[in-house]
Amino acid sequence: MRKIPPRILLAKVGLDGHDRGVKVLARGLRDAGMEVIYTGLWQTPAASAKAAREEDVDILGVSFHSAAHMTLVPAIMEELKACGRPDMPVVIGGIIPPDDVQAMKDAGCAAVLETEASMDSIVGVLAGLAEQSRRRRAGQLQSGELNAWIAAAQQGDRTALGRLLTWIENDAAPEEVAAKLGGQTDGTLIVGMTGPPGVGKSTLIGRLLREFRSRDKQVAVVAVDPASPLTGGALLGDRARMTQNAGDPGVFLRSSASRGQLGGLAPSTTAMVQAIRRCKVDVVFIETVGAGQNDVSVYGLASPLVLLMMPGAGDELQLEKAGITEVADIFVINKADLPGAGRLEAQIRETLGSGRPVVQTVASHGQGISELADIILAHVPKPSR
Repeated sequence: MRKIPPRILLAKVGLDGHDRGVKVLARGLRDAGMEVIYTGLWQTPAASAKAAREEDVDILGVSFHSAAHMTLVPAIMEELKACGRPDMPVVIGGIIPPDDVQAMKDAGCAAVLETEASMDSIVGVLAGLAEQSRRRRAGQLQSGELNAWIAAAQQGDRTALGRLLTWIENDAAPEEVAAKLGGQTDGTLIVGMTGPPGVGKSTLIGRLLREFRSRDKQVAVVAVDPASPLTGGALLGDRARMTQNAGDPGVFLRSSASRGQLGGLAPSTTAMVQAIRRCKVDVVFIETVGAGQNDVSVYGLASPLVLLMMPGAGDELQLEKAGITEVADIFVINKADLPGAGRLEAQIRETLGSGRPVVQTVASHGQGISELADIILAHVPKPSR
């Protein structure tokens, strides 16, 4: 039987601008073999609950800096209830005065991690709660709730979609997914975003999400990050670079660990995308692991395939080599405010011809995003099965 890592979402809710502590915790949980989704600073209760239901995590962990927990924890509980996930365990930590611990448990927290708690004790608490979530989910599947999740997801219910994707990722065989999700799709655009580590894929996608939403598109992202070859754990941080879209109901974000698969994707990516495209979504972005020249798995799944590059990351000989440059539909030179962007564009056109678009962007400032969106939308496919 496959060993499925616990999935924990960590959020900094409120106005606390410091995340060193929660990042230390995230790394510790990753090293303990857990998949940890970090959402970034300044999250609202609504955005945290939305992230937790989309990711369908075993535990929602929330860190607080000051007395904000007395107001924000009840708000988080209300948001989870409103989105149909009052069953999701909430664990809080940070600066929680001892006198407030019982009040937080009375408010519905499954556990309160006090400042003196060791990493081993934290791992033990979270592992136990995650196992309870797994058992509860298994019972729901055995009782036949999967069909209800599928039906609701295909009508646009994002909570049900989150649960459906967990089934696909952890429990389903490929033939089961095909049997359950068969039928006509609606011509959803599947956009692959690939490129080396540090080139700015997540930031660029975040900008594109805003652009597509301004054009009234329903958008989803499947973001793949690497898993540890030693522990199986993963730190999934792509959501933290897409915080501008965190609360938008027209944006669905799902993080996924590679779980040992090579090629830039996870074992379940294809099936997850096939499910999402049947759930009232116009555009699905697939963000690969920071990829090399031979990581071309996304090629058979996405059209268009967008390859991100940056100035100063190699010479023209790299463009001559077989692999990802052969199959890319669109070239993006991100961080184009760095020296050498014009030279790189000239090298691409000279080496690979002028038949494929080349766009210069500065994702951190929104430069070139509208032009790139126009080119991507020109690839809208015909409906297919």
